[in-house]
Amino acid sequence: MSRGSTLKERESLPATDDAGTRRVVVGVDGSAAARDALTWAAEEAARRQAALVIVHAWESPSPYRAPYAPASVWVGPEWARDEGRALLDRMAAIASRVCPWSAVERRLVEGRPAEALLAAAEGADLLVLGARAQMAGDGRLGATVLACLRWPPCPVVMVPVVPLETAARSEPAASRLHGTCL
Repeated sequence: MSRGSTLKERESLPATDDAGTRRVVVGVDGSAAARDALTWAAEEAARRQAALVIVHAWESPSPYRAPYAPASVWVGPEWARDEGRALLDRMAAIASRVCPWSAVERRLVEGRPAEALLAAAEGADLLVLGARAQMAGDGRLGATVLACLRWPPCPVVMVPVVPLETAARSEPAASRLHGTCL
């Protein structure tokens, strides 16, 4: 990986990084923003006749904590990896329901989310990210999104979160989402 990362790719089912394969990459973390981005990305992958690559990065939890932090039960890296695998399975099921005819690849990567997304998007047609900015109310973007926008290896689309009251009144999820191409 060109950015000096120390990512360890744990799982990649199946490898679709061949030069001739079209790919739409989407990052997921289990949030509503990530689910909306996944839905948009699945439909875009189908439109482009591309494989959908769903990426989730996990970092090994540290047994160390700040002295002022509340005490908690320490969980090991196996737990974080298993949770990530379960999340990817749920997200792949959603993508398959949205666009059953698209190829779906799951990537569970140990490392920082921005590095994992940038590495997965290398040579891809599109990187899709969920935008939680309006949830905070101040328009600021998170560190992962900012890092992906700083040196994107491909075009990036940010999909806004659709409030539940808007979603209940409107059309199916993917038809109401409008990504912002950056």
